[in-house]
Amino acid sequence: MRRVVERLKRTESPLLRDVLLRTRGYAHWARRGHVVRSRAVSRYLASATEPKLQIGTGPLSLDGWLNSDLISADVYLDLTRPLPLPDASFAYVFGEHLIEHLSERDVERLLGELRRILRPGGVLRLTTPDLQKLLALYEDRNPVIDREAYTRFLDEETGKRHETPAQTLNDQLRLWGHRFIYDEEDLTRKLERAGFRDVIRREPGESEHEALRGVERHGSEEWINRAEAMCVEATRP
Repeated sequence: MRRVVERLKRTESPLLRDVLLRTRGYAHWARRGHVVRSRAVSRYLASATEPKLQIGTGPLSLDGWLNSDLISADVYLDLTRPLPLPDASFAYVFGEHLIEHLSERDVERLLGELRRILRPGGVLRLTTPDLQKLLALYEDRNPVIDREAYTRFLDEETGKRHETPAQTLNDQLRLWGHRFIYDEEDLTRKLERAGFRDVIRREPGESEHEALRGVERHGSEEWINRAEAMCVEATRP
């Protein structure tokens, strides 16, 4: 499992990443999909006052949440297909460093599905690389970390050598199977088109909703999300 995940993290090809994920996902579907998933979802929804769904969980499960993923977690969930979950059933949905791995078209469909499964007043929180922050790293004006230090970090993270800012930026955009990197304006428009309202940007770990505080755990250090990512919350009317 660990070898597969590490290979997925380093691949520059979205197609290869998808093939590897789905190959690994067949085994997870056999264990946690279909009937098993249906029963697990029903048990969870019956037991939770404020049901919370994490999508794209990977190895970072959250206590008290229904954790879902293509290759691991409590239940199997393929986010490129209609979600086999009841309408208006969840109070919160959270996904971290997920949507950038899907095609723009798949994300637009997914947002509609997430709106459907949220209760009225339910909140979706997405954390994803921020194009503006990545451009700030390229231009050496990121307030969290300077470009030289970030380049050393990226060298260690990828096993590659980045000798120019252009190499660093291109790998930020294309490594790990990234397909589309959002800025706040673009993601906000997509959320609003999907029927969400009150789209608000939050800092990593911060929220007015207790259930959504401190949920980000991407990367080996706390500063990584602050340097690279944005957190956006949106409400189903």
